[in-house]
Amino acid sequence: MKHFPGSTKRQRNINLSGKSKPSGLIIARGERARREAERQRVAAATKIQSTYRGYAIRYSVRRARRADWDRSVGFPAALPPTDYSDDSLALLLSFCDAADTEDVRRLVFIISAFHLDDEPSSLIGLNLAENSRHRLLITRLFRVLLVAVSSISVRHATTLTQALRILSFLSCAITYFPDQADTTYFETITGLIDRGLIPHISAFYPLETRTATLAIILQSIVLPLRPGIRANRPLAYTNFVQVFLTTASLDTNLFSAIPVSILRKLLDIRQLLEAATQLRVDRLSPEQILWLLSYLIAFVYDPELPVSSHHLALQDRISSHPLYQKADITRPLDSRTICGLLAPTLNPILDAYGRKIRNQTSTPDRQPIVPSRAQAGLFVESEEHLNPPEFVQRQLKNLLETDFISNLADGITWNWTIPSSSTQTICIRHAAQRFTLHLLLYFRFLEQKLHNRLFLARSQDDMSLLATLYHQVQKSHTFRDGVAGFDAILDGLKLTHQKAGETAPQSSEWTTILLFLDLYCFSNIVMDDEEFFTLGDKSLQSNQLQDLVNFLKNLAFVTYFEVSEIESQVSDEPLQQLFTKPTRALQLNTRLDVAGIHGVSLPWIRNLAIRILRSLHRRDSRQKFLPNGFWLMKEINTEGTTHLIAEEEARQQELEQSTNIEESDSDSDTDDVAKTTSANSNIARRPNRRHERTLRHNYLAAITPRLGVIQNLPFFLPFRTRVSIFRDFIKLDQARRGTGDRDLWRLSQVNPFQDQPGTKSKHHGIIHRDRMFEDAYDEFYALGESFKEPIQITFVDSFGAEEPGIDGGGILKEFLSCVVQELSRTDTARSVPFFTETEDHTIYPNPFLLDELPGDFSKLENSSTSDLQMAASREAMDLLRRIEFLGRIIGKCMYEGILVEVVFADFFLLKWSKVMLGNDDVGLGVDDLKRFDRSLWKGLQALKHYDEQTIKDLDLTFAIENILRVTDSRAPTGVTQKIVLVDLKPGGSQIPVTSSNRLEYIHLVSKYKLAAQGKQQTNAFLKGLSSIISPRWLSMFNQSELQTLIGGNESPLDIDDLRKNTIYGGIYTIGDDKQEHETIKMFWRVLKRLRESDKRAVLKFVTSVSRAPLLGFSSLNPRFSIRDAGSDSTRLPSTSTCVNLLKLPRYPSETVLEEKLLYAANAGAGFDLS
Repeated sequence: MKHFPGSTKRQRNINLSGKSKPSGLIIARGERARREAERQRVAAATKIQSTYRGYAIRYSVRRARRADWDRSVGFPAALPPTDYSDDSLALLLSFCDAADTEDVRRLVFIISAFHLDDEPSSLIGLNLAENSRHRLLITRLFRVLLVAVSSISVRHATTLTQALRILSFLSCAITYFPDQADTTYFETITGLIDRGLIPHISAFYPLETRTATLAIILQSIVLPLRPGIRANRPLAYTNFVQVFLTTASLDTNLFSAIPVSILRKLLDIRQLLEAATQLRVDRLSPEQILWLLSYLIAFVYDPELPVSSHHLALQDRISSHPLYQKADITRPLDSRTICGLLAPTLNPILDAYGRKIRNQTSTPDRQPIVPSRAQAGLFVESEEHLNPPEFVQRQLKNLLETDFISNLADGITWNWTIPSSSTQTICIRHAAQRFTLHLLLYFRFLEQKLHNRLFLARSQDDMSLLATLYHQVQKSHTFRDGVAGFDAILDGLKLTHQKAGETAPQSSEWTTILLFLDLYCFSNIVMDDEEFFTLGDKSLQSNQLQDLVNFLKNLAFVTYFEVSEIESQVSDEPLQQLFTKPTRALQLNTRLDVAGIHGVSLPWIRNLAIRILRSLHRRDSRQKFLPNGFWLMKEINTEGTTHLIAEEEARQQELEQSTNIEESDSDSDTDDVAKTTSANSNIARRPNRRHERTLRHNYLAAITPRLGVIQNLPFFLPFRTRVSIFRDFIKLDQARRGTGDRDLWRLSQVNPFQDQPGTKSKHHGIIHRDRMFEDAYDEFYALGESFKEPIQITFVDSFGAEEPGIDGGGILKEFLSCVVQELSRTDTARSVPFFTETEDHTIYPNPFLLDELPGDFSKLENSSTSDLQMAASREAMDLLRRIEFLGRIIGKCMYEGILVEVVFADFFLLKWSKVMLGNDDVGLGVDDLKRFDRSLWKGLQALKHYDEQTIKDLDLTFAIENILRVTDSRAPTGVTQKIVLVDLKPGGSQIPVTSSNRLEYIHLVSKYKLAAQGKQQTNAFLKGLSSIISPRWLSMFNQSELQTLIGGNESPLDIDDLRKNTIYGGIYTIGDDKQEHETIKMFWRVLKRLRESDKRAVLKFVTSVSRAPLLGFSSLNPRFSIRDAGSDSTRLPSTSTCVNLLKLPRYPSETVLEEKLLYAANAGAGFDLS
C-alpha cells in the first residue's frame, strides 16, 4: 500500500553518502577530546607545581635543618665532637641523604662522638638499656650508614677513609644490636670487598698503618659473630653463611690479606657448621654452592701455613678488642669431631648441587660448572665439561691431603660390628659414605687421588676400607636378596630421593653398595693378578667372589631390561617422542636420583657393573677361580631369536647413522647462523646437542637390551650362541649390500651367460702363486670396503699357466689361506717382517717396522734430510697400506666364515673391538705382559719387592731402550744396530725410579710395550679389519674366543658329526633301504682310525680348511659331499673344493683306500687334482 504525503509534487532523492561537511557527532567528539586534553594539561601542571613546591619546601627545610645542625654541633670543625645528644641525632636523621657527599661527611663527623669500642658498661650501653628513643635513633642511624657505605667509592683516599670509619662504627654497633646482623649487613661487607676495598687500602695506606686498617675489615666480619651474643647468634651465623660464604673470589679479594687461618681462630667453627645445615641451599646457584663448599672446607681444614708477624698483630688486635669474647672451649674440636660434623653438613649442599646441575643441564642456554659422571651414560664419555674455579679445586684437593680421609674412613667403617639398632652409628656411617660417594660423582678431578687414598686407608682396628665395606655390603638385606634374584635390586633402583626418606635403611644400603663397587672397580685396575689373589684383606675369597659376581650379574640384567620401569619413576614422557619431534627443545629424562641417591644415574650404575664384571671375567680367563658355566645367565634366552638380535643391531646402526647426519646438519646450520649471530648463541646450542646424544643412547639401551648385553657382557651367553649371532650380523650385511644369496652368486659363476637377478658384479683377480701377496695387494687394495663383496680368483702357476677350477668358494678359501700365511713373511724390499712373534709363537704387528726407516745408512751422506724424510714418509705410508690390507684379509676370512691357521697374541686381540670403537684405554696391564715378554714381566714383578738400595743400584729411569736392526751396506753383515731411548713420560730419562714411584714405572712400561709401541701399525691393521667386520660385532668375544673365531677349535675332529652331515651322489646315494654303499662304509672306518693330523689333511684336501666349522659340520656350506669316481682302483681321489666335493673311486679294500686317500691329501698339488 502506497503512502500519500498530501502533496502532488515529486519528492527529491537525497543521498548523504558523499557528504563532505563534518557531522554534528564528529564535531561533538572532537570538542570533548579538546576539553579532556585541557583538563589533563591543567592536572599535570598542578601536579608538577605541587611536586616542585613539595621538593622546594623539603629542600628548604633540609637546608635550614642542615644549617641549624651545623651550628649546633660546630660542623665542620677541625676536631670531631666528644659528645652528642638525642635531639641532634634526630635532627641529622631528619634531613640526611645517604647519597649526598656532604651528608656522608656529617655522618662520619657525628659517629666520631660515639665510643662504641669502649667497655660494654660505657655511656652508650647505659643509654641503650634505659632509653628506648635512643635505641631507636641508633637503629635508624645504622640503616642509614649501611646505605651510605654501599654508595661510597673506595677508589679515592678521602672516601676510602670515610668508608672505613663507617665500617668501624657498624661493626661495633652491631654488637649492641645483634638483630641487625642480617643479610643486608653481610651483603654490604661483601659488596665493599668485591669493589676492591683491600687492594685500595694497600695502595693508599703505608705498611705501618695497614694492620690497623685491615683490623677494621676483620672486626666487621668477626664482631657480629662473637660468642658473647646468645639470642641472635645462630641467625647471624646463618646469614653469614648464606651471604658471605657464597660470594665468589674471596680467595683473591680477602684471603690474600686476611688469611683463613686467622678467621678460623676467631670464629666458632661448630656454630658455623651448624648454621650451614640450616641453610636454604635450594635458593643458591651451582656457582654459589661450589664457593660455599670450598669456603667451609677452608675454614675447617685449611693447612696451617706460617703466619707473618703482620698477621699475628692483626689477630691480636681483634682478640684484645673490648667487644670481642673468646669462643667457648669446653668442647674442643679435634679432627675426628670435625669430620663427624663436616660430612653431615656438606651432604645437603652436595645434594642441592646435584639438583641444580640437573636443572641447568635441562636448560639449553645454561651449562653446569662440573657435570658429574652420572650425566654421561655408558656410551657418552667424551663430553667437554668446565672445571670449577681454581680455589675450589685447591680446597678439595687439600681436603684429601689432611687426616680427613683417615677420619672419613673411620666414619665409613665406624663400629660396623655394632647391631643395627645403634642409630647414631648408622647416621655417622651413612653420612660419611654419602659424602665420599658425592665427591666421586661430582668432582672428576678428585677421582684418581681420592681412590688412591681410600684404597690405602685402614680403620682403627687395622682393617682395609675395602674389606670393611664388603663386610657391610655382605650383611645388607639388599645384597643378600640381590644375590638370589632381581626383585630386591629393581625395588631399590626405583627409589627416588623423595621416597628415600621413607625407606632410609634401603637407601643407606645402596649407598654402601655403590661406594664399595666404585672402590672395588678401582682396586681391580691397580692390582695385578698376584695381588688380586694374595693381597691380604683386600682380596676376596672364592665364595665371596661368587656372591659378588651373582649380584653384579643381576644388577646388570636389571639395568638393561628394566630401564623403562626405573626411568618412569620421574618422567612421564616416552623416550620415543624424541624421534617424533626432532625440532622441539629436548629435556633430559635420565634420572639422577636412582636408588634415592642424588647424582646417581642408571647408565652410571650399568657402566660400573660392566667394568667390574669384564675385569673379573678377564682375570678368570687367565687364572680360573669360578666354576665352569658360572658366567652364563639363563634368564637371557636367545634361543630362536638370534636373527632378531641381528636386526636390533641393524636398527641401532641406522639410528646412529641418522644421528650423525642430523648432528652434521645441525653443525653446518650452526656455522651458517654463526655468520650473523654472536658466538654466545652457538655455545648455547652445544648442551642441547649433548643432551640429545645422551637421550638417544639411553633410548637405544632401552629398546635393544639384548644387543647391549651381547656387546658389553657377551660372556652371559654361550659361545655358540654368539657365533650364530655373529653369522646373522653378516647375513644381514650381505643382504643390505645385495650379496646375500651366495648360492645364487655361485650359479652365476657356473653359468655366466645367464643373467641372474639380484646378483652383484664380481671382482676378478689374477694371482701368481710365486707372488701371492703382491698380486693380491695390487688387485684388491683399491676396493676398500667393497672387498667384502664376492671376488673371483684365477691362479697362475710357476709356468705361467692358469690353474683349472671353478671358483665357487674353494679357490677363494685357498687364496685367503695362502695370503694369511704372508702375515709373518719378510718384506722383500727391506727384509723386515710385517708381523713378529712372542715367546709363545703368537704374532702381532712388528713394532719396529717404521722405526727402522729410512733404510740404508750409507745413503745419508749424499742425500738431503728433506728428501730422505719425504722418501721415508712415502715408504711408511706404503707399508701401512699393506698392513691395512692384511687386516682386510683377516676380516674377509671372518666375513666368509673361512678358518685360517694363524694365532694372534692375546694383547693384540684385545684391541680389535675397543680401539676401533674409540676407546684407546683397552685395559692392558702388567698381567697381559706375561705372555708377551715373560722375562720383562718377571723383572717388573721383582721390582715391586726390591728395597730402596737395590732399586738405586739398578739405576733405572723413566725411559726405555729400543734396539733397532738397520740396513747398512758399510757393515760387514749388511746390518747395524741402532739404540733409541724413548721417554715413558716427559723428561723421563732424567727421572730415577725409586720405591715411591716404581708402581708408576711398571704401569708405564706395560702401557708402552703393549699399547704405545707400534701403535701406527696396529691402527692400520685394525682400520682394514673394521672396514670388513664391524668392531661392535667383535665386541661379543674375548681374546681367546676371537682366536677361535679366526682359526677354529683345536679339539679333535668329530667324525660322527661329519658323517651325519655328509651328502652322497652317484651310486653312493643312499636308497630306500637306508644303507650306505660298501665303499662309503670303508671310507668312514679308514677316516676314523687315522691320526688327527691325517684327518685334518683329508678335511683340508676336500674343503681347503683343516678345522671344523665353529657351529659344527651342519653349518658347512656347501655340505661335505662324496660322489662316485668310477671303478679304476689305480686312480687317486680328487676334489672340487669349491663345492666341498670328494670324488672317491670304488676301491677294493680299506688298505688301498687309505693309501690313495693319504697320498692325494698330502700331495698339495693345488686344483689340478679337481
